[in-house]
Amino acid sequence: MRGAIMGYYLKILLAICAIHELTGGVIRSTTDAAYKKYLALKSLPFEDCGSLYQVNYLQIESCTTLPCSMARNATIKVTVRFDDNGNGVTFLKHEVNWVFNYIRTDAEITPDPCDGDHGCIESASDGKSYWANIFVDESLPVMRGSMLWESKDATDQNLICFQVPVVITV
Repeated sequence: MRGAIMGYYLKILLAICAIHELTGGVIRSTTDAAYKKYLALKSLPFEDCGSLYQVNYLQIESCTTLPCSMARNATIKVTVRFDDNGNGVTFLKHEVNWVFNYIRTDAEITPDPCDGDHGCIESASDGKSYWANIFVDESLPVMRGSMLWESKDATDQNLICFQVPVVITV
């Protein structure tokens, strides 16, 4: 009789543990999804142009509305938060272009590449983030266009790609 009661309590305990694990995972994934939704709402709008990883958040210093106003001869910090699917991204090579009337001009980015030597990639509980500075060259035309940003891994695979409307000012 005592063994049967112990078996009964053991089954209840196992059921409670199983429910806890199931709901813990659901709560955790629901919390992650809610946080990513919050980041997306706070993000500067952008057009994804074929990212392998989901970009959850984009911030361009001093830019709150589109098109982003960027003054010539300025250095502007760009911060991106993305979900690397647990792959542990530690290296990003940037290929950034200014696009005006379908003509592409290379942009100067620092640090490039973004790796462990520069502290520009950071791990977060919900993925990764990186920052880089873009220089707005004084030779750029004063007009509307876009900034096309691609971040690639060491094998030149395109991991992150987004495009943002900009207007270059004096």
